[in-house]
Amino acid sequence: MVSSTDPLARLPEATAFTVVSTTITDGSALPREQFSHLCGGKDISPHLSWSGAPEGTRSYAVTVHDPDAPTGSGFWHWAVADIPATVTELPEGAGDDTGSGLPEGAFQLPNDTRAARFTGAAPPAGHGPHRYFVVVHALDVEAIGVPADATPALLGLTMAPHTLGRAVLIATARTPPASGDAERIEVSRVVPAPADAVFAVLTDPKGHVEIDASGTLMDAEGQPVQRPGDRFLVHMDRAALGDVPLGRYQVEVVITELIPNREIAWTVEGPARSHARHVYGYRLEPAEGGTLVTSYYDWSQVGPEWRRRLSFPVVPESALKATLGVLARTVRRRTAA
Repeated sequence: MVSSTDPLARLPEATAFTVVSTTITDGSALPREQFSHLCGGKDISPHLSWSGAPEGTRSYAVTVHDPDAPTGSGFWHWAVADIPATVTELPEGAGDDTGSGLPEGAFQLPNDTRAARFTGAAPPAGHGPHRYFVVVHALDVEAIGVPADATPALLGLTMAPHTLGRAVLIATARTPPASGDAERIEVSRVVPAPADAVFAVLTDPKGHVEIDASGTLMDAEGQPVQRPGDRFLVHMDRAALGDVPLGRYQVEVVITELIPNREIAWTVEGPARSHARHVYGYRLEPAEGGTLVTSYYDWSQVGPEWRRRLSFPVVPESALKATLGVLARTVRRRTAA
């Protein structure tokens, strides 16, 4: 599951400047060409153009890092050092095997595949969306002084005291679960509304009641959620379904992931001492005509005790599809109000 941690947060402060791209859009999914050839992509580095670097900039470096890779240290996809201060643009495909689009003097360091080139995205199937931090670093030295076979991590450590500014784009990529995945369900639908309107419903406890298609959520108490760890109370009545003899009861919804206007996920804690730890969530991506909303239900982390007590999935795929329909209607009604 993707983390909301900002990998740049603990780096020394630096002046922000601007980077844009004709290849990728900040906050949006990577095009297929920027995926790895192992995932049907082409390993083509993105076009980048930057402006507004701080006074005193004498060179640039460019890095692409996935902090969500399941390695404990993320995954470095590209690192370019010693880009002259007079250069403010790299063409698409500059990061090929020969660095054909790089300016004289610049060089590519081996990435985490140990290839001195750009390697495209390849998030594990079913692991959810990964973030790709594309960063242009403005430095106060003409040459950073790391060997050509250095790691991107060593480059980052060496750059830290020389960094005047950073320009950042963040794109995303995901690989859907493999066909037949028995422990996760995903369904998608385009909701004709901007992501913030959809997210306003999903972060509102009352919104969860409004979009419930099962008829089991009676009411909710609590403030709109803002971060992982936030909680709210939901009053349930499962008697109408006749599947589990629970009747009326209360649960706490505990937010596990929250990336504003992009993703929200939660688990449910009931009166039992141990909790099932199945996860519900929504992922939002820009789409033609509105927002592509993907609803998912993941029970892969449920322990054997709960697997003996309940039959998973407790929420069928048909219920997720129905809820997306109700969500679209709810967003439309709220927007019109």
